[in-house]
Amino acid sequence: MNDAELRWLTEQVYWVDSLKNNKPYTPKEGNSYYYNSKNPNMRKFEVLKIKENGMQAIAVAPIKNGKPDTSQVVIAFAGMNADDGLDILTDTQTVGLNKDILDISTKLNFNGYNK
Repeated sequence: MNDAELRWLTEQVYWVDSLKNNKPYTPKEGNSYYYNSKNPNMRKFEVLKIKENGMQAIAVAPIKNGKPDTSQVVIAFAGMNADDGLDILTDTQTVGLNKDILDISTKLNFNGYNK
């Protein structure tokens, strides 16, 4: 993939979030999309796997000769979404506390506000 395709992919990984409203579509596993739908001269990619568990991530492969080229798989993931309590909880536990298992029963207190 070239730099322009990777830039578009880093935008589209945020579209995996089903709660995000301002997006052209929600990527689905097994579907293929243009990196930039307004520029069909750019190639397409196929979504191989989506992970949405407080962390949005997609594994994609560029389409080559009509099929996904799995020798060039890219895994893209979104950064922290400050509007998503589960995302904050995931980042706090997995990064801050170095836990492998997410405990969703934990309540976080943000300036006196329980989320």
